[in-house]
Amino acid sequence: MLKIAYYSAVLFSLAAAQMASANTGTDDIGARGREIAQTVDSNDAGFDDYVVVGKMTVRRRGGITATRQFEMNTLELRDDGDKRLVVFSQPRDLAGFVSLTHTHPSAPDDQWIFLPATNRSKRLASRDKTGSFAGSEFAYEDIATWELSNYNYEFVRDEPCGEPATTCHTIANIPKYTYSGYEKLVETIDPRIWQPRRIVYFDRQGRELKRLEFFDYQLYAGKHWRPGRIVMTNVNDGSESEIIWENYRFKTGLRESDLTEARLEYWSR
Repeated sequence: MLKIAYYSAVLFSLAAAQMASANTGTDDIGARGREIAQTVDSNDAGFDDYVVVGKMTVRRRGGITATRQFEMNTLELRDDGDKRLVVFSQPRDLAGFVSLTHTHPSAPDDQWIFLPATNRSKRLASRDKTGSFAGSEFAYEDIATWELSNYNYEFVRDEPCGEPATTCHTIANIPKYTYSGYEKLVETIDPRIWQPRRIVYFDRQGRELKRLEFFDYQLYAGKHWRPGRIVMTNVNDGSESEIIWENYRFKTGLRESDLTEARLEYWSR
């Protein structure tokens, strides 16, 4: 029985691989995956910078809820990875908390936090990026900007997504950097806007860990699509962290010198 089950599984895997190959029109699912990822990257290039307000609601099992409010500042850098600074204004015990992430292509990110209670900044070690971000279902790793060269890619399948539904592309993003908390991120991309509709996170043991869904996309600055709402769900206990995004502003004039460790105390005020 075990051999029958084994050979059935092998035949099923081969059939699935052949179907994937037929869908891609190429034998190289890696090349197809990277082609899709590159298209996503090139379609959103050129935003320079944007600022947005996030209103987060954390819902725990048992009906416990908590709310946070923050401003997120993202700066595009042409010769390096992007910078992202998040500063909290609510609740009172989080007000003035700041995180700064500088993503690097093919190298570990730099990440700092500023703690208003001690009036000091702290550099996070790479292995700390798996920790919870502000008590939510998001990890510090999830808050960093996505960098094309920091992942290997595999085409998974084409499948319906969006409203109205269309044929979307699902790819696996496999982290190349050290100390990621994930084996892979399986991302379903809507080719009408070249943005994700869903990302499924798998832990280092290959188990599904959580799901991030994107809603209410709108077009800004004539080119850049951004969601109005995102929801991260822990598939193990059903806890959710929802963020409502408001007041997107593009090309605000952010400079690289504004987003540095030395400026964290200024942002905290």
